[in-house]
Amino acid sequence: MAENRKQRLTRLLNKIKVEKQVSIDQLSQFFDVSTATIRRDIKELEKQEAVVQTVGGGVLYQTELTGAVDPSSAGQAIAEKIRIAEYCTELVRDQDDILIGPGTTTFLAGKIMSGITDRRFRIITNSLELAVETSVADNIRTVILGGEVWHQHTVGPDSGYEYFRHCHRKHTLVMSADGLDLEHGITVFETPMVAVVRQMMDVSDRIILALDSRKFGRARYNRVADIGRMSLVVTDTDAPRDYVDFIRDQGIPVALV
Repeated sequence: MAENRKQRLTRLLNKIKVEKQVSIDQLSQFFDVSTATIRRDIKELEKQEAVVQTVGGGVLYQTELTGAVDPSSAGQAIAEKIRIAEYCTELVRDQDDILIGPGTTTFLAGKIMSGITDRRFRIITNSLELAVETSVADNIRTVILGGEVWHQHTVGPDSGYEYFRHCHRKHTLVMSADGLDLEHGITVFETPMVAVVRQMMDVSDRIILALDSRKFGRARYNRVADIGRMSLVVTDTDAPRDYVDFIRDQGIPVALV
């Protein structure tokens, strides 16, 4: 029972981080527990100075930052995205150099990584918002890639040029995409993101594709890579079986969370 509550507290805090502001009733429905249980959990998180409960029954993540993901961008897959992001954080090794690619799921992974305290590692990102979030952690070194600013990201063919020109090629990349198709591979919708994602891949020897099942079977405008470039695919349990089997047949592990 204690372990179950500990796990729920971790997931509860991650949910509040993502939503930025959420109600007791919403949390109760999300975790399928009573409002009384949620209230007890919130009081425990308040003791840790992790959250603040408002008079109107809302719960806020206690941070001066505004780095929450817009729920509309996460869509109906928010629970799956959180599980995928949480799994990716477990793959962080001490003294890793972690590249965080653009995308809702990868942004969530980076936010959750900011709460890791038992390992020292570096995060390299083109997300201005994520860089601010992770830079306050004493055990995380944050590198923001240069370039033109577009939708709170640095983009363009020269984004991160100086970093990529001098860095080693042993990074771990956590990347996402807007589509995964057996014929067209891994694709994204926004053209400005293509160059920086490809640069990230070029300097990474471990590439983790974090993708919810709703992206399977989709092909978007910009093709960024073959499935065979991936080291690991992390997705949810609703991922199509034929895709999972195909990826595993390529010798690529698939984690269903």
